[in-house]
Amino acid sequence: MRTIVFIDRLVKTLTLVLLIIPKPALCDTNTLNVFGSRNTSLREISIELDPQDENGCFSMGELDIVFRTDNNGPPNVGVVLTDPRGRRIGFDPLTNHAWQDLPVAQGDVDCDDPNGTGTCRGSIQICGPLTGTYTLELVAQKTTAYSVSISARSKGLMDGNSLLPSRSEADLNNVAIRVGSRDVVLLNYSRDPQEKVSAQLQHPLQARGSDTRSHGHSDLEAREK
Repeated sequence: MRTIVFIDRLVKTLTLVLLIIPKPALCDTNTLNVFGSRNTSLREISIELDPQDENGCFSMGELDIVFRTDNNGPPNVGVVLTDPRGRRIGFDPLTNHAWQDLPVAQGDVDCDDPNGTGTCRGSIQICGPLTGTYTLELVAQKTTAYSVSISARSKGLMDGNSLLPSRSEADLNNVAIRVGSRDVVLLNYSRDPQEKVSAQLQHPLQARGSDTRSHGHSDLEAREK
């Protein structure tokens, strides 16, 4: 009988703990660290939340991708970015399909060139990007050379009354691509201010029946601001 009473009290205690700790706190890394040494399975519950609005760019981080090609007018490549959860944003010019699955993100093409060269650039901006690996697919509607600039900002850490994020960048310059081909760049991003964004060009994905792609000079580098 004493055993039954003890188990009943234990169940009530655990229920009370779950009621006291709100759901958002269970997803908070700092909260999980308190229990991490005692219960490894609880730490697995931790997931990063999506932003609710553009304020997430300041508090949760930001990922900006700018791409251009060596021609006048709009870029001769389309881009499709897939986040760690499989959600997409971008446009595939070969299939004429567009995606916008991310909660706070936008993409556009800017042709307002102050130098008057007539070159346009495309961009994708993501507020509150998730930590993980992103797949950036570049789709060529014409034979061309493209460049990609990636700028990342981590989540902000409180320093007095200010949120201080860290910034890092990665560039992929002057990469030749043939019409109908698809290049894949893997981007590694983290909200952690100690981590820097990185980018790695994968083997190109050839369109069926297309010729072997001729490679131009490419320069991939990461730098910290």
